[in-house]
Amino acid sequence: MAMTTDPEKPVSRRLPPRRALRIALVLLSAALLVFVISRAAAPYLISSGLVRSAMERAVAQWTGHRVSIEGTPEIVFWPEPRVTLNAVTISKRTDNGQKVLGRVEKLSASFGLYSAIKGSPRFSSFRFVKPEVFVDRDKDGRLDWASEGLLSAAVRRVANQTDGGQTLGRDLDTPIGSITVENGSVRLNDAASARDYTLSGITADISWPRLSGALTAEASLSFANRQFKLDFSSAQPLLLFGGKEAAMSVALDGAAFSSSFDGNAGIGGGNIVSGDVAMSLKDVPALFEWGGIRIAGLEKLKTAALRAKLSTVDNELRFEGLQFNLDDTHGSGILGLSRPKDGKPLLSGTLAFDQLDIADLLSSFSLDLPSEQETEEARQPRLTQWLDFDLTLSASKAALPPLDLGDVAASILLTGKTAKFDIADASFEGGDLTASYTGAEGDFSGGGSLTLAVRNADFGAVLDRMGLKGPLPRGRGSVDMSMKTEDPLWATDLSEISGKLSFTTENGVLQAVDSRKFREFAATKAYYQLSAASGESGLPYDRLEFAASFAGGSAEIEKARLSGPNETLTLSGLIPYQDRALAVSGDLTASDPARENEFPHLRFFIGGSWPDPVISPVSLPMEAPRPEGVPATPAP
Repeated sequence: MAMTTDPEKPVSRRLPPRRALRIALVLLSAALLVFVISRAAAPYLISSGLVRSAMERAVAQWTGHRVSIEGTPEIVFWPEPRVTLNAVTISKRTDNGQKVLGRVEKLSASFGLYSAIKGSPRFSSFRFVKPEVFVDRDKDGRLDWASEGLLSAAVRRVANQTDGGQTLGRDLDTPIGSITVENGSVRLNDAASARDYTLSGITADISWPRLSGALTAEASLSFANRQFKLDFSSAQPLLLFGGKEAAMSVALDGAAFSSSFDGNAGIGGGNIVSGDVAMSLKDVPALFEWGGIRIAGLEKLKTAALRAKLSTVDNELRFEGLQFNLDDTHGSGILGLSRPKDGKPLLSGTLAFDQLDIADLLSSFSLDLPSEQETEEARQPRLTQWLDFDLTLSASKAALPPLDLGDVAASILLTGKTAKFDIADASFEGGDLTASYTGAEGDFSGGGSLTLAVRNADFGAVLDRMGLKGPLPRGRGSVDMSMKTEDPLWATDLSEISGKLSFTTENGVLQAVDSRKFREFAATKAYYQLSAASGESGLPYDRLEFAASFAGGSAEIEKARLSGPNETLTLSGLIPYQDRALAVSGDLTASDPARENEFPHLRFFIGGSWPDPVISPVSLPMEAPRPEGVPATPAP
């Protein structure tokens, strides 16, 4: 049967595979031939002097300053046309003569053959070998470098795009390409601090297709004998170079710390900043040693980290959603950094800790920065010289040695000559505690005054926690204390503390005292150890009141009265606690005068060392006869 063809259906006219391959080979060979011929003929078509002078003009055009080349230029055409200038110096004229802004051992760039044949080569893919850049910063923070030229003009005329980019006029929007830096250095002479800073060993790969485009860079560098890795990108680099707010992402990583920022910022002072910031101090002791920094109270800190979202509200830089770790301590909160017109920057906000060491917190506000011009005695700069603080704090657990607190609500205020730390509320052994500590020198590095109040706490638990022994009360009670010190409270000696203490407790027991044995020994011995008259039951009381003033390592008892169901004990005298000694006289009487025959009046003297002093009974006027052989003991 004959086959028919549909006249409306298109006929496929594919080339045979062999023919298509031959055509592709011919085209490829032709392109390769043109490439080889162009490279071979290029040295005869392009003047090396033209390329050199064009490169020199390009550098001068970019920087806006004089460019001199001492070495002989090198031009190669394989595998791509490239020119290399040797010993390049960039300088500008000043009142004192030529000032060197930078030097480059080797500066190379690729160029297009067609543009070079036309006499105006265009350069890209720059490579700097051992560049040195010298920058001066005046006392007002302004940088003295290239303020003219194509780059500076682009910085002045760039505009912000609504989509987060930047726009530039066509007359300035020059192609750049890639930039490679090998073993470079930047030296900054800072007039404000009268110090020089050097970044050395800089190796960088920079991608910047056009002046109006985004810039990305990866670099490694050395600063103060430490190596760092830097990653940077910005869709608005010209805005950033001009000190304006710009989108950027930067990460810096070193052996002791790393940090990153992703958001909008400006390198000029006072610019709006917003974005995500993170910092990790991987080895705090090594970092402090490297920086020559000593922060009192942080000697034991090993690692620290924080993460927050930055924003600016009404000229206040805020750290929102703040999360931080200090060794095993975790915290969160919000902080704000503002600068009043007539004062230091103020750091304010609210922080919540899972656990907090209050002594370390207060001592950390003493900062000592070394200076070669100062002696150890004169070296006393403090953190509060640069910042004021107004912080609200909370902690699930807190240590105020020798006390342990829970559910702490506190605040710290350091402004001008005011230094105050308040515990508005805290749980303490089943009761409540409030405290206020005021620094005497505008911070917590010197002396100060402390007031403390405890209500309805279990002092038996306190004794157990502190491991104290001896005739001490076990019961719920309250304490009021005020004290002053000439040195930091956490670093002072007991003999340098002065103040007053009052203590009341009800329905408890004075441990290590058995009144029955106490009276038996008093009737038969001239003196005896308190431990000999101790008992498991102790001396019960309905109410115990104690008040004393202390100074110079010794406390004077103003009131000490124990009122029990059967007996009442009163004490007076001195407690030289610095020497763990006692010099106290006491009276043990019947609580009910009608029971005086059952509990006769006993006077005694307590001397010796704590917690097992010596008891010496004292004869009373018209005292009943003593047992035969027991001498009377005169009153002290």
